[in-house]
Amino acid sequence: MSRERPRSRVMLYIYPRTVPGYILLWSCYSQPTIEMKTQAIMNFLAGTYSLLNNTQWRNGTQVSDPWGEKPAGLITYTRYGYMSAVMNSMEPDMRPPDIQWPPSTGGSIDDWALIGKTSLSYAGPFSLNTSVPLTKFSGQVLHGPVTTASIPRFVGQIQRRNYTVIEQDGEVYLTISVITTLAGARSEIWWKRIVKG
Repeated sequence: MSRERPRSRVMLYIYPRTVPGYILLWSCYSQPTIEMKTQAIMNFLAGTYSLLNNTQWRNGTQVSDPWGEKPAGLITYTRYGYMSAVMNSMEPDMRPPDIQWPPSTGGSIDDWALIGKTSLSYAGPFSLNTSVPLTKFSGQVLHGPVTTASIPRFVGQIQRRNYTVIEQDGEVYLTISVITTLAGARSEIWWKRIVKG
């Protein structure tokens, strides 16, 4: 996160004393810094959001959602700079009934592979990208470096996500856009805030 030195103004006040002479008082105040702005935005984003839908395109053509018609998930942002996300399918044919924990208690390798293919979770710190236009309603959030993830290659990475916040009828909606270089894939994920952080 880039840092900007606060711009200060100095004001001189002269107050008469009850005895001859004057008291000189110096007053300094600073304009909001980038850190103050980003913290205000993080406070605004803080909360837990429920997954509504995920639309994906590949090479400009819309493709089916990897979580099917019944996706489920939660994403949480804290005002202290941490996040977590979990997403999975609720489609019956994508949820083998014999899966239990620990893995040795049931489920075939194919069942576990299907669960892995239709689930995604990761967590770690997050920050805001101050090199792009940034407001509480739009900007870019940086997830990471990711500390734990269901996909091993996510660990240690920065996941860039463009965000848009929409307030409508007393509800808060969060849109996360994901663009990857793999086969020209693009996702737009809609969330609804269920708990204010």
